[in-house]
Amino acid sequence: MVLVIGIDGASPEVVERLTSRGRLPALRALMRHGTYGRLESSANCNPISAWASLLTGTNPGKHGAWDLFNLVPDSYEWQPAHAWLLRAPTIAQLLTERGLEVGTLFVPMTFPAREAEWTTVAGWLAPSLETPGFAYPARIAELAAEYLKDTAPAPEVRPHAEAGRYEAALELARDGVEAKCDLAERLLTDRQWDFLAVNFVETDRMQRWCWDLIDRAHPAYREEVSEAHAHCVEDLYAAVDAAVGRLSNCLGPSDQLMVVSTYGMALNNRAADCVPEVMERLGLVAKPTPAGGGWQKIKAGASRSMQSVCRAARRVLPGFLADRLPKERPGEAGPVRAGASAESTDHASSLAFPAAGGHVVLNLRDEFPEGAVSAEAEARLRGQIRSVLSSAIDPATGRRPLEWARSREEVCEGPHLDRIPHLVTRWRSVGVVSGLTVTGRDGQVWVAAPPGAAPSGAAAPEGILIAAGAGLNRGVRLEGARVEDVTATVLHLCRAPVPSYFDGRVLTAAIEPEYLAARPVRTAERELPTIIDDAGRCEAASEAVEEHLRALRYLS
Repeated sequence: MVLVIGIDGASPEVVERLTSRGRLPALRALMRHGTYGRLESSANCNPISAWASLLTGTNPGKHGAWDLFNLVPDSYEWQPAHAWLLRAPTIAQLLTERGLEVGTLFVPMTFPAREAEWTTVAGWLAPSLETPGFAYPARIAELAAEYLKDTAPAPEVRPHAEAGRYEAALELARDGVEAKCDLAERLLTDRQWDFLAVNFVETDRMQRWCWDLIDRAHPAYREEVSEAHAHCVEDLYAAVDAAVGRLSNCLGPSDQLMVVSTYGMALNNRAADCVPEVMERLGLVAKPTPAGGGWQKIKAGASRSMQSVCRAARRVLPGFLADRLPKERPGEAGPVRAGASAESTDHASSLAFPAAGGHVVLNLRDEFPEGAVSAEAEARLRGQIRSVLSSAIDPATGRRPLEWARSREEVCEGPHLDRIPHLVTRWRSVGVVSGLTVTGRDGQVWVAAPPGAAPSGAAAPEGILIAAGAGLNRGVRLEGARVEDVTATVLHLCRAPVPSYFDGRVLTAAIEPEYLAARPVRTAERELPTIIDDAGRCEAASEAVEEHLRALRYLS
């Protein structure tokens, strides 16, 4: 059996510091008796794309999931992330095809649970235990309801952290870890598995809202507050470590264990939040006039209403009549949220618009209904924006916060690049910026400041990977491992071939030579399949996730 335990947002620096101090005995033992290394996340080090890459073994250009909200091709609208958004088969599907016993517990991008041969208890973005699609099959759903009745799929520590109730936040998160571990332990002892993945999102939530307790570089850091409450972050890591110990004790001598964080956590430098104002100052984004804005809303509302009417009609009309209704494009099913580019933007007059995370979408004629940028002008515009962002300075420090800005083709490849921003950025986490300087089209120098409040922590490019068990090396330091490699390695350990369309490779450095000699890596020639959408299920999933995100204040 292969057991994968996810620890969301587990930072290599934090893990290495705490293991050296003896606070994480289970992880320390696994690192000493197995292999350990830092794990490179997806290009935007976002939980959605990172977990989608681990689930599918592919990059976002192939699996199609980029962020919390994703571009709908050929439109200016954005669709919330959920399992039906994935454009590539998951590892659960691939292993189930081979007749193996497979399950995923609390893993992101698994809501809604598919009614298939494998076991699922959905993870982050699942609204509640009562939401249809939280778990499958029915027996597992009943067990999940029993074990998780006093917790939530993703404990919302934000209100406690914002109010300074850090111990209450810790208690909420620790209760979630223990309840999930109890359920996973029950399932491990009840059934013979070939592959099971268990994930703990609580470390992400705690660090995201409490990073200022442990990082002196954050402007909100206060020595006396840190001395009183920084233990809350460490105590949660210790709770997850205890869960890792309990679950690893369920394994036998022929089993393997992989502990992963698909992304790390670091200080939220807020530079990405300044990009929308930078683009507006440069004259790249045009705001609609009052009359034009009203017309934009009318058009957007009419489009969404027509889509809803067509979906409802398809469910009740005979097939020959339903086939005459307008078709939806792949991935477009379900309600969509207007992003920064929708009703608040005059698209016909805009050259580009911002995407979450500081990335940039170019308003290309070949990709958008009101595209204003020709193919000939694309490279020039991209270069101009890259130049401005690269030279932008934080006026408080004189530093340039941008680490790099690359075209989507440089960081991803595949048939679904049209779901990814054209310019992908990465920002240094060396301190919280006061703003970004920019020379506007009027010739004046402006400072684009980060708007409003934000979490003190943010996802970082490096997570961790520990591999231990039968046939795996001891005391080896892994170098250059990527999140997609975990998927390929799990397939190999489960004696399954790696599909040729995978971006991940088997981490042979983690495997003993004798094991590899007896079980050489196999590749199966297989094209990336075309995923057929189920419009009704996509619509229900999008509605559930969007409503959930609105309740959590991700949406206004």
